[in-house]
Amino acid sequence: MSRKNHIKFDGMLIRTDKQFRHLKNSQKEKISNWLYDEYRNVYDKIGQAPDSRRNEEIVSAVYEKIEECGIWIPYYEVEKYYCSKKNKYRKRYENANLSATD
Repeated sequence: MSRKNHIKFDGMLIRTDKQFRHLKNSQKEKISNWLYDEYRNVYDKIGQAPDSRRNEEIVSAVYEKIEECGIWIPYYEVEKYYCSKKNKYRKRYENANLSATD
């Protein structure tokens, strides 16, 4: 049984089963910051915490930045990571606004 999990793309070998944890720490931080920034923008635009209907909008906007930067990670991995960190982003946003109003 063959377990091929790499493809050649633009002269580079790309892992097709890559997970978020396989990224470098700097890439993880960059993506996490982009996700929070986009979360904050949507929160400000609609005036409340984004619900699950806005997930695709947020992840799609960030995935465009990921592709521009040349980081290869499957879309569903970014979506899964965002969903796991969504509560953290909400608390971070609310705490930042609380300390800004004090």
